Amino acid sequence: MLLISCAVFANANEIDAELDIAESFMHTDTQSAIDKLNSVLSHEAELSSSQKSRLYMLISLKHLYVAEYKEADIALERALSFNPPDDILTRIYLYKVTVNIGLKDYKQAFTQLEINLARIHNYQDNSIKIATYNRLLNVYLELEAYDEMLRISRLALDLNQGKNPKNQCYSMLYYSVAHLRLKKLQQASSLFSDTEEYCAEQGFPLIAVMSVKGRAIVAYENEDYQQAETLLLTSLDGYQKFKFEVEINEIHSYLGMTYFYLGRFQQAKLFADKVNQLPIAPNNLLVKKRVNEALSLVAGKQGQFDKAYQYQVVANALSLQILNEQKVKENAYQMARFDSVEKNRETNSLMQDHELLVQQKDLFMKDKSSSIMFSTLLVGVSVGLLLLLISAWLQRNQFMKQAQRDGLTGIYNRRTGQELAENEFIEAQTINEPFSVLLMDLDLFKNINDQFGHATGDWTLKKVTSVIETIIRPNDIFTRMGGEEFAIFMPKLEQPAAEEFAERIRIELMGINTRYSGHEFTITVSCGVSTANKDDLSLDPLIQRADLALYSAKNNGRNCVVCYNELMSQPTRSFSN
Repeated sequence: MLLISCAVFANANEIDAELDIAESFMHTDTQSAIDKLNSVLSHEAELSSSQKSRLYMLISLKHLYVAEYKEADIALERALSFNPPDDILTRIYLYKVTVNIGLKDYKQAFTQLEINLARIHNYQDNSIKIATYNRLLNVYLELEAYDEMLRISRLALDLNQGKNPKNQCYSMLYYSVAHLRLKKLQQASSLFSDTEEYCAEQGFPLIAVMSVKGRAIVAYENEDYQQAETLLLTSLDGYQKFKFEVEINEIHSYLGMTYFYLGRFQQAKLFADKVNQLPIAPNNLLVKKRVNEALSLVAGKQGQFDKAYQYQVVANALSLQILNEQKVKENAYQMARFDSVEKNRETNSLMQDHELLVQQKDLFMKDKSSSIMFSTLLVGVSVGLLLLLISAWLQRNQFMKQAQRDGLTGIYNRRTGQELAENEFIEAQTINEPFSVLLMDLDLFKNINDQFGHATGDWTLKKVTSVIETIIRPNDIFTRMGGEEFAIFMPKLEQPAAEEFAERIRIELMGINTRYSGHEFTITVSCGVSTANKDDLSLDPLIQRADLALYSAKNNGRNCVVCYNELMSQPTRSFSN
């Protein structure tokens, strides 16, 4: 019995050691971490409940690193099923926040953060509390909630007070990063220097390297490019020892820009090209934007203006995608904060209402008529405020709709439609999905206005719009481009399907009964279709090709569908409607 119990204990220690190794590899050598996890998974039957919950938590982390968010969530639910201890439980819920970030459900992410903060505050063990705060800081960094990051890192430092060097290092690093992201550059530089010195002395070289990188970015932001180069190369050498690819890619992107400003264009292009070879993935958007800006600047300096323009188009598209993500995160952050404040307000309001009811009851006993007058006044003011808020909300929505919609037909106007379509196009190109554009022009529409009047022309435009709206897909973007010209931007649709869809629209419009307008005439439409290819960097080339196809349809006698092909040249548009 003694020998058996010792063997079980030794085996449990070995499994814990394997999980420790897998977790340490997860940040620097993902494949080695996966191999370790698969090895432990093959002995799952021998694991304790705590070890199983930790194993599946780390498996979820593997999925998170390759952006497999649904699979990560499944693994986290599996980890929860083993009733994990408090420290593992909190980490699981924090990774669930990361899953929500990956799924772009930022409001849910911030809501879960609030729940986690409440749970952490109840911990009695300060070491678990501090370690959990440090993990929470990484989530705040992903969500770009830098004010919260600054507050929590300061709280972690005050709790730890240097007692645990590892926790102290992480808290110091996040505190420094928060200052950097909030553009408090002078303080950030000093904090990164202190962090580098302390963590190097305490035996945490990776955090020291991260601090060197932080100093390099401060120097870059201060336009001290000589100092930035020295620090970037130092941190690059450190990261390469750890095989930390994400950080290496970011260093390469900064070196690309730094060498441009130092006038060393060949080296700028060398580092920028390394990053530009990376796939377009969410964690690569910022670095690829930065190096495309660098390559555009270098090409401009070398007189290669066509290349400079192409690189800048890519950089602008990536900037737009990043900006949209930032807006969504900011809105979710503000909404979550509003909800939190609102809950506190409601609680206080309930307490105040209770006190008010007691006072009203007392007043009622003293003077019944005065109480009725007071209650009536209170209700009247509340109803008035409620009506005012409802009116303001409805008016805001109406103004927003008016700004985005065409006044006659009610569909998206050109500016809004193309902005929404550009975002969908970038996302489609990022994940290699098809994207098609259909341009339509009502044939001889001017004749309708001239023969039957503009009221009949308006009826025609609205009728055409209503018919098309009944047959487009929910994710299609239907836009009035101007006059009698319309566009439908169609994500996830190949050219044959887009052509078939355009033909269906053409037939449906021919079948419109126009006698309800007061006149009888036939509505026909000419259609041009184009589909994205891998070389398209923005929506403009697709629209241009669809326009060429539309021109060809007009020249072919109108009332037909034409798909773009490479034989079509750039004409001068001379057709009349």
